[in-house]
Amino acid sequence: MSKWKSSTIALLFAVSAVAQTATELESPAVNRVAEKLNCPCGCKMNMACRMDPYPCQVCRKNKIEIYNLQQAGKNDDQILAQFASEQGKDILVQPPGIMGVGGVAIAGAIGFGIVLLVIRRYLQKPAPAAAPEIDPAMIAKMDEDLDKLD
Repeated sequence: MSKWKSSTIALLFAVSAVAQTATELESPAVNRVAEKLNCPCGCKMNMACRMDPYPCQVCRKNKIEIYNLQQAGKNDDQILAQFASEQGKDILVQPPGIMGVGGVAIAGAIGFGIVLLVIRRYLQKPAPAAAPEIDPAMIAKMDEDLDKLD
């Protein structure tokens, strides 16, 4: 086989191994993994994004790698571990913790409760002041003094 034919066959084999259709790259299986990876291009989105100009070349390259790894039989966790080892732990999307999703609702509930307590405090009628106990001897003394004025 000539050198030209062997290099052409090698090139065709390499292109066919990498040339996936857009449908394969946008499949639910590929996007399931891509959603768990941050796009390293700086867009602050995950790799399942549809950022303009679509397709983002960084995401496309990584989706091709995800697709090839899935075709090689690796599961999602193995693919994520490989991306983390090759590109660093920052590539992994960090799911929000307890204060991530629920934090806004919790903060809103606490704020609403405080507002209700403040409104309730200002709407309460002030309690009438209790009259102090007056000593009966003092009342008798006041009556005597009033009688002297007459």
